[in-house]
Amino acid sequence: MNDYLVSIIIPAFKTEKYLEQCVDSALSQSYKNLEIILVDDGSPDRCPQIMDAYAASHENVSVIHKQNQGIGLARNTGLSAAHGKYVFFMDSDDSLDGSEAIRNLVREAEEKQADITTGNFRKFQEEEFQGINHHHLQENMEIDSPDFRFSGFYRYGHMAYDWGKLYRREFLIGNDIWSKPYPFTQDKAHNMLCYAYHPKYAFIEESVYLYRINEESVTFRYKPNMSSVWLSIAKDFHEELRQRNIEDHFGDITAFHVFFGSFFLVKQELMAKHGMRGAIRAVKEYGKDSFAKQAMKDLAKGKYVRDISCFTWKVLIRWSAILFSLHGYALFVFGISLVRTLRIDGKITEKRNKAKRGEKRQMAIGKKRVQPESLCLCELLKIALTEEKDVDHIASLLDQIDLEKVISMAREHRVLPMLYDVLEEYLEECQPKLLLKLQQAGEMVVKQSYRLLFLTKDLTELIQKHGIPVVVLKGCGVASYYPIPEYRKSGDVDLLFRNMEDVYAAGKLLEQRGYVVKEEQHANHHIVYQGPDGIDLELHAMLAEPFDNENINKKMEELLPRYFETIRETNSMGIKIPTTADPLQALELLLHMLQHFLRAGFGLKLLTDWVVFWNQVSEEETVKQFAALAEECGVSGFAKAVTLLCEKYLGLTKMHIYGDNLEAEFSRGYAEQFLMDIIQAEEFGKADKNRMVALRKRSLWGYVKEFHYQMRMNYAEESKKKWKWPYLWCKTFVIFLRNNRRLGRGSLHSILKSAGERAGVVEEMRLFKKKR
Repeated sequence: MNDYLVSIIIPAFKTEKYLEQCVDSALSQSYKNLEIILVDDGSPDRCPQIMDAYAASHENVSVIHKQNQGIGLARNTGLSAAHGKYVFFMDSDDSLDGSEAIRNLVREAEEKQADITTGNFRKFQEEEFQGINHHHLQENMEIDSPDFRFSGFYRYGHMAYDWGKLYRREFLIGNDIWSKPYPFTQDKAHNMLCYAYHPKYAFIEESVYLYRINEESVTFRYKPNMSSVWLSIAKDFHEELRQRNIEDHFGDITAFHVFFGSFFLVKQELMAKHGMRGAIRAVKEYGKDSFAKQAMKDLAKGKYVRDISCFTWKVLIRWSAILFSLHGYALFVFGISLVRTLRIDGKITEKRNKAKRGEKRQMAIGKKRVQPESLCLCELLKIALTEEKDVDHIASLLDQIDLEKVISMAREHRVLPMLYDVLEEYLEECQPKLLLKLQQAGEMVVKQSYRLLFLTKDLTELIQKHGIPVVVLKGCGVASYYPIPEYRKSGDVDLLFRNMEDVYAAGKLLEQRGYVVKEEQHANHHIVYQGPDGIDLELHAMLAEPFDNENINKKMEELLPRYFETIRETNSMGIKIPTTADPLQALELLLHMLQHFLRAGFGLKLLTDWVVFWNQVSEEETVKQFAALAEECGVSGFAKAVTLLCEKYLGLTKMHIYGDNLEAEFSRGYAEQFLMDIIQAEEFGKADKNRMVALRKRSLWGYVKEFHYQMRMNYAEESKKKWKWPYLWCKTFVIFLRNNRRLGRGSLHSILKSAGERAGVVEEMRLFKKKR
């Protein structure tokens, strides 16, 4: 990204209390090519002195002192003095939201070659911060449409503000667009004129601006001239378009402007405690204006209203306009006051409510961060997997954390042996006893690895000898990709067969060796045998447990023969075992993770499999084939989420699979949220008593759908008869409660709550959608 100059323009009037915080937020930006223009709008307090002090101590800060003429003309003064390719307006009682705000805006503006780039914002008061106000606008929307204009200027309002936007200076100067000297709402008038020149818009999801709820500001003060100013903005807009010879087809902008003028007029009178009578008098006076009268008549007839997408706003605006046009001012005021009392205007759209749920998730992330020990474990695994050992770096990692806790966590995630070589040199000096424990744990895993390897070789040769094709899944096959294959811990052997007939035939061969079918079978896609030595052997006739989606289940069935068409021998720790082609093996690893994730979850060990596999397999054709398979199965979103996590925390080489800008496809903080889910799960969700499933969607329907899916999985044959469903639902619920008590799991409420919380991670994966 080219480091273009950005001019930040900050007018100030009577804001000495907040000015330093505002300017400091601009100076703290990671994007350094900034000029900060402070405009003293004849402020009678200490603002001029504060500005001069900043200019004296910072080369990129300048000050302009002028007589008081209002914020609009103060912005014009700053714009006239600006030199940047882009300009950014700030109010002096506000702040930028984080050090990356300007950088994020410039990056998007350059990428999209935008004239106006808009971000999200947050409101705050004192030290209390609200959630993100989302614009819900995209550059691929039909920008020249009434619905876009309604959403941008009124429904969400982000297009109506001068602050929180990056303007291309040449667009403003070249089109002679300046702020008007209105005492308030000058932002909307300015941006309405900008819109008339058809700028190229761009929108980012990051919050870039902190808007202070300052009850001393003009916004929150009573305005006796509100009606005249509000109507002047609408009238002047059309007159200016006429004088500039711009085609005027923006009647919807001003019609909605008139409606919301009446809305805010009532709200202001009630807030000023002028009562219903005062509000009725104000609206009646507002209705005498011919421009307002015509606009309300148009809305009452449905003009413009029919072109907006939100049904509730359609009803509210049209019926309000009808009452206004029929001079039913008392009912009009009563309706607006009811809307205000019930806060319907803040809850009126489904998207806004969805945004608030997303904000709660983001706030939860902020309160519940990944623990330092978890991040340290990830960093140590990254060193083990990439063999980039640096003793000083390791020492600095372990300096501020509880090493015993890291070791315990590694043990629970079944990755402890991988840390032996990483920590050996460090622990030799400071904690030799702990090193001995690591060594003993490693020796046990190495012995088990060779034991399973020779068992796998013996059994696959037996099965192949009888003409039954077989493929080794995970385990020994994946271990071959590790820097030290013996350190990849495994407890059983997984074998894949073409169909159930082959599974039963292989089972008979195993029974001759003393294997028996385990009494408890916990899955529908394999049969588990246990050998005389206590080792489990899983015989699979499917790639994974059936999902609650017919497309992926059908695709898994179609793909199964290909696993046997591409059988090859893989050298694992010096022993050759039958595996399959790399793209198919990668898909099976992914489906295995997804299956466990949608149940109780999975731990770090499966992520390390993903890292070593793709760090070893880099052929472009393999990448293309896997990406196509994931897309066909509708699991690209999950693949991208897993890949992002491995890139960010575990050393997966970028540019393999999905390129180097993967983080932009997910919301801010998503990777950390996903990592927390995996850390809390440990191996297959065994650690958290409240974890059973992850919902696809957080809603009542999401719970119902998951419960029905569990019933069908538990009673696959019986559930084919729909008349049995009520009985099977009851049976499933009773068994769930009984097992819950027997296994010592959490309460029903805590399990349902956990499932709903995990749905926040699932939703962004867009599972089983073919396009992301």
